[in-house]
Amino acid sequence: MPKYHVHVYPIVRVLVEDVEADSPEEACEKAEAKYNWDIVVHKPPFDSSGLRVEFADDMDGFLVDFENDPDHELTTRYDHKYRPI
Repeated sequence: MPKYHVHVYPIVRVLVEDVEADSPEEACEKAEAKYNWDIVVHKPPFDSSGLRVEFADDMDGFLVDFENDPDHELTTRYDHKYRPI
């Protein structure tokens, strides 16, 4: 039976509350700029800054690497329903 290395891309929902802005687009920009996204996934679900992090109910997709394929020629992306992209 072959072995694979599977990269799973879960969707993570981050609630950024009380963003003051002149438009929804500006609110999105400010919310994105507010945090160091590299460390957000290491925070508990609630912290003192009011940031709420949780998994959404969906996967974005998968990346599958095949064993003994060092040049990744067989590597394949799949959507959330396991269909090759």
